[in-house]
Amino acid sequence: MPERIAKMVRSIQRLFEDMGVDVVEERMIRFIVQEIHNGKSLDEAMAEPYVTNNTSAEWRKEVLERPEVVRAVEEEIQKTFGQATGESKGD
Repeated sequence: MPERIAKMVRSIQRLFEDMGVDVVEERMIRFIVQEIHNGKSLDEAMAEPYVTNNTSAEWRKEVLERPEVVRAVEEEIQKTFGQATGESKGD
């Protein structure tokens, strides 16, 4: 019986560890997206001390493939081109 309980405890610990990592990852992604929406480039957002101090270089490489980050960059590009197009039409 004690072995079954030990296995259950280990399973629960792994579950909470996985959840903890996901929460930190989610916070980092939100921060990066927010910085991009606030006008920083992707490189500037990724170089923020909050990001570099709380993530590994490997994670920062992988995050560039995340849809949320890609979407934020695309939105900022569209805004920039939309503003440039609007300005040139008004001239």
